[in-house]
Amino acid sequence: MPKGNLRRLIFVSILLAIAVAALVFPTINIEAANFRRGGTGPLGLRLGLDLLGGVHLVYQAERSPNEIRATYVDGTETDVEAVTAAITPVLEGMGRSLESVELSGSRSFLATVPCLTATGDGVSPGLEEPDQETVRQAFESLGTVTGTIRFSGCTEPTESQMEGAVSIIERRINEFGVAEPNIQILGNERILVQLPGVGDTEIEASFQGTRRIEQVRTALAPFARGDAFIQQVDGSQFIIDAPSLYPPRRDAQGQITEPAESERIREALEEVGALASYSVSGGIEAAKRLIGQTAVLEFKHRVCQDELCILHQDVDLNLGGDDLARAFADQHQTSQLPIVSIEFSSEGADIFGDLTTRISVPNEQGYFDRIAIFLDDVELVAPVARQAILGGQAFIEGPDFTLDRVRTLAIQLESGRLPIPISVVQERDVDATLGADALRKSVIAGIIGLGIVLIFMVLYYRVPGLMAAGALVTYMTLVLAVFKLFPVTLTLAGVAGFILSIGMAVDANILIFERMKEELRTGRSLLGSIETGFSRAWPSIRDSNISTFITCGILWWFGTRLGASVVVGFAVTLFIGVALSMFSAIFVSRSLLHLTVATPLRKLTRLFTPVGIQSQGPAARPFLGGR
Repeated sequence: MPKGNLRRLIFVSILLAIAVAALVFPTINIEAANFRRGGTGPLGLRLGLDLLGGVHLVYQAERSPNEIRATYVDGTETDVEAVTAAITPVLEGMGRSLESVELSGSRSFLATVPCLTATGDGVSPGLEEPDQETVRQAFESLGTVTGTIRFSGCTEPTESQMEGAVSIIERRINEFGVAEPNIQILGNERILVQLPGVGDTEIEASFQGTRRIEQVRTALAPFARGDAFIQQVDGSQFIIDAPSLYPPRRDAQGQITEPAESERIREALEEVGALASYSVSGGIEAAKRLIGQTAVLEFKHRVCQDELCILHQDVDLNLGGDDLARAFADQHQTSQLPIVSIEFSSEGADIFGDLTTRISVPNEQGYFDRIAIFLDDVELVAPVARQAILGGQAFIEGPDFTLDRVRTLAIQLESGRLPIPISVVQERDVDATLGADALRKSVIAGIIGLGIVLIFMVLYYRVPGLMAAGALVTYMTLVLAVFKLFPVTLTLAGVAGFILSIGMAVDANILIFERMKEELRTGRSLLGSIETGFSRAWPSIRDSNISTFITCGILWWFGTRLGASVVVGFAVTLFIGVALSMFSAIFVSRSLLHLTVATPLRKLTRLFTPVGIQSQGPAARPFLGGR
């Protein structure tokens, strides 16, 4: 056996061992490399929504509204009601409406005005300069304003903002306890959120007067809620635990055609008796409320009471996302280490400068204070200041900062700088029972199909068919390992793509074996026939698979743009399957056939060409001769 073939066999054996090890262990956790894999499906594979059940949501990122911020000097007597009364008539005179006014710090007011819809006539969706001046005068009529009144918002979401929104959604979903969520950016302004098994919904209902538990069960009967657990706390109070309540049904335009199941249950319980209280917690609606919240970024002065700042107290600075002009991943000019560069607005630069001036020297206890940065009340980082920073431009560095770490931190800061309002435009519930049944039938179909293919290959092609069967089993093991380690979310369409790729893997072997038979019939040696068969079949295999790759790319592109996750799943699994099928046919099958050359099987030519009459060698070939 050639040494090159031995090396190939060793390489394939190592790959196969790694793949088997990846599939044997349901979860893989390498802390040093921050590598974690493993899902809830068979072999630890990550299953999609249509197999696990759950909810499919598509959010539309809207233009952030006009935000008008005014900060009054201490001693100015004004409040939310006074601000509302002063600017409401001014906005109404412009044909605009006031959405809200809130106190966002010490004497700082934030007014929100919805955007206009931009038109082809060039109408600005935000407040134009003359309108801003009129609103500014209305604010100044209430008292002395510190600095300038700032107008922001009514801008289309940027790529950085979309990434920031996805980062926040991922973190909130993880806190909610949803396993294996699927979150993707669709196009420029939409976000796909798939939540497998979002958890049970708990309904607490209290009646005005005593009711029997049988009455509650009867009320739930039309909903086919045999899976609901009903507990009677006392004569009038009941707790209902029901998994996967259906969300509102919507038409193609996003309009609600059927209320949420929780609302329909309320109506049914009201027929049992007057409700004193009714509350719903957990489940899909709770997840939606959590996702829809905008992010809040805050900078606080951390007063340290020991050297490591374990004991500390955080003091509000009225410095938040509105004061941050931008944040981005960068490199230090001298050390070339990854850093996060931040820039503040003029007012934010003043507050930041005062803070860094104070904390650049030890405090009264002799320790250095810090700047604690929070996003949705979760601490992101708490750096120290080595010197006063007065220009509004700074950077954050750390010994454990990597390129991924600074990029993530920059996205988090950006997401809190300009929150993106998002609203549900598509919502679909997938029943877990249907998903489990689909998975079971898919596995059965795959096993039956694989068995038929293996039997056909062995019976028809004999020794080459046996080698192809071994290569096919190796191929399936490698593909499943890639699905787990990549990781790839397996949907029902993805499983179909995987099964289809099995047939294409066999197709490559058939092309090769037919060429081998032709060469053996002309009298070539077994080794020569193997090499010639592979070399002559390769162009056909290559061209057909390249066309499949192009098709997969087109399906993936349209699927991501249109939010068709089913199409994307099919394209990804088919692409991976076809790529590995080429490796299996050209590399694994070839190495196994070379192995037979080193065995007595090479003398039994009929085991390689079971169809047709073989020649006896070169002497039997027809030839032309001269006199």
